[in-house]
Amino acid sequence: MTTAPTLTGQDIAEAEGAVTALLEATLAANGFSTTSKEYAVLRALATRGPVAVPAEFHAYLAGQRQLGIDAAGAAALLGGMEAKGFVGGAAVDGPGPVELTAAGAAELKTLMQTVGPLTRPIFGGSDPEELATAHRVLASVIERAKKLRAGQAL
Repeated sequence: MTTAPTLTGQDIAEAEGAVTALLEATLAANGFSTTSKEYAVLRALATRGPVAVPAEFHAYLAGQRQLGIDAAGAAALLGGMEAKGFVGGAAVDGPGPVELTAAGAAELKTLMQTVGPLTRPIFGGSDPEELATAHRVLASVIERAKKLRAGQAL
């Protein structure tokens, strides 16, 4: 009797690492000075919209383990992006909101046009229902891990 393979944190980490390596290679090969961390911030702000309280966005970024930054790293990352003109209102103690600027939105559009053709085939070979299931499973993993980290019961 064969058993279905078990999804583990290692599988998730390896997938994240492979996709990040592809992103970084693509950015470098196409002459972008934007880093994979900056790309993640641009995507997060485009998806989530402006964040009213800058300290909350700083904490969110510091909590994203795949970025490998702490609170000081989040401040430096956002400060650098503000200096490039990609985001506004990013000072941790500022009035906010943290938001994409027109230049940040334009950079993200250009990045997505470059990265999309390379990443689409990664997911394009999968059944849409399987992708939806994977999305739900990963969202559940994220929420459960947050609860356990906070000492809450599942």
